[in-house]
Order: sequence, then C-alpha cells, then structure tokens
Amino acid sequence: MVLNKKYIAVAAAALVIAVGLWSFPIHAQMSHHGRRGGDGASLFLLMRAAQLRPDQKTQVHTIMQTNWQNNKDLFTQLRALREKLNSSLFSTGTADPTLVNQISALQGQLAQDRLTVFQQVWALLDSTQQSRVSSVYAQLQAERAQRQNTWKSLRQPQNQ
Repeated sequence: MVLNKKYIAVAAAALVIAVGLWSFPIHAQMSHHGRRGGDGASLFLLMRAAQLRPDQKTQVHTIMQTNWQNNKDLFTQLRALREKLNSSLFSTGTADPTLVNQISALQGQLAQDRLTVFQQVWALLDSTQQSRVSSVYAQLQAERAQRQNTWKSLRQPQNQ
C-alpha cells in the first residue's frame, strides 16, 4: 500500500490531538499543585501587562533583588526542613508536628513577603498601569474559571 502525504498528515494530526487530550487531564490535575504564588497570575506576568518604563523596571529589579537577598536564608531553612520532613515520611510514614509547624511558619513568612513585594511594585505604577494590570488579571481569572468549569464537566460521570 502506498501512503500518500494527505494520509500521513491526517494520521499525524490525529496523534497530536490524541496525545493532547490524554495529557490535558494530567496537566489540569497538576496545574494547581506546587505552583509558586498560589492562585492567580504571577507578579512577573502582571508587571509585563503594566508595560513598565525603564526607570520602573530598575526599581522593580531592586525590590526583587532585595527581597531575594533578605529571604535567601529562609529558603535554605525551608529546603532543609522539607528534606527532613520527606525523609521522615518516606522512612517511617510519620511526620513530626513541630517540623510541620516550622515549615508552615516559614511559608507564612514567605507569603507575607510576597505580599509586601507586590504592594511595593504596585505603588510604583501610575493609575493607567494599575488599570491595565487589573484588566489583565480579571481576564486571566475569567479564563481560569472557564478552564476549571470545563475540567469539572469532563470529570462528571457519564450516563451510560
């Protein structure tokens, strides 16, 4: 049998679609696990929407660098505590509540620092930029809600 180009193109397209449909549920399940910054858009994406001026970019860079330097030890502590927790979980199946509380406290501190950084960057923006960022954020949230609704509808049991 001679395979023509049209047949190969159709088969390739079907394969791409099949792989995409197969991986979509996996990606959707994983998309809310392990994301930095929690729900919503990242600071970087939102600041891109603001279309920062060069002087603002320099100020944001300084804010971010200062925050990173201030939290470097905190990240090191958090990594060590998480490794200790994982070692305990995977060896004994138990977790020391004190260790869990220490991790939670450090994560809370990082969350507070992220909020402070966001507020500092937000204060640099003029009202037009703030409006632009708010608009992009609202768009992203609407798209996220739509994806979640689609995912939920796909997870509904099928009537047979």
